[in-house]
Amino acid sequence: MIAGLSWAAAGWPLAPRADEPALVVALWPFADGNAEGHALSAIFRTALRDRGQTTLRIEDRWGGADVERTGVLAAEIVQSGPQVIFAFLNAQLSALSALSRTIPMIFVGASDPVGSGYVASLQRPGGNITGFTLYEASLAGKWVAALKEAAPAIRRVTLLSNASTEVRRGNFYSEALRTAAAALGIEPAVCMVGSAGEIEPVVADLGQRGDAGLIVAPGTFSEANGDRIVALTAAHRVPTVFAIRRFAHRGGLMSYGPDPADAVRRAAAYVDRVLRGEKPATLPVQAPTKFDFIVNLNSARALGLEISSALLAQADEIVE
Repeated sequence: MIAGLSWAAAGWPLAPRADEPALVVALWPFADGNAEGHALSAIFRTALRDRGQTTLRIEDRWGGADVERTGVLAAEIVQSGPQVIFAFLNAQLSALSALSRTIPMIFVGASDPVGSGYVASLQRPGGNITGFTLYEASLAGKWVAALKEAAPAIRRVTLLSNASTEVRRGNFYSEALRTAAAALGIEPAVCMVGSAGEIEPVVADLGQRGDAGLIVAPGTFSEANGDRIVALTAAHRVPTVFAIRRFAHRGGLMSYGPDPADAVRRAAAYVDRVLRGEKPATLPVQAPTKFDFIVNLNSARALGLEISSALLAQADEIVE
């Protein structure tokens, strides 16, 4: 398949003819029909329209958490020869970047883009890829600290992760997790799961311990399985903190992370700049400007937890 797409590395995509609108294709880690995915797609389109891009042809591709399907869609996208490709999260960018070194790509949510080889540096990406990170490795420390303060009896914390969270140097969050856990006298663990069926045994084991908490690492896998994790952690009474904010609204105990809608709007600005002639090589990779801490008091009560006033004072939003 890659050999058949060798033309993609030959040069920059041809500009559309005067009578043809420019094509922008977005690859999302959601299933078609997913409300969150369609909401972010609408934000992306609106942001481009607000910047004067009213004649664009924008197409969405929905790969979900299916790695094979994502790869097939990535090949189709590259073969269609768009002027810009938008990739949401690591797995989507990884599939696309392997197929073209010339088509401009703007990402949201790729972890460690330098270490993963997507860009030469954050300030000077140097190739056809640039964009916006969502999560920093240091967030693991924040997640551990929030769990310990919400549930002081915790003696063990497990980071639920998936290959979509891995970078070339190993698990993106493991070092910060170990450091923070050691400072708080907590035993850390990283649990890699490859399918939805592997989640329940992990959560059930933590529930049986009675002194364990769970951190759900962000990525394509947790985007697709977050609702299931919320239900399982409630059933097994496991205090859990999510990186993805919407799962705190859906019954998770807490979340701490950026607003993806804001990052998508900022990415749309980069797409607009590339369409107007700028090169991704000169557009710096940018980090989130704000992280939000959300506490679900209903979930805390169901778990028998009394959230301290000090922790609530740190919350940007309280769900009741």
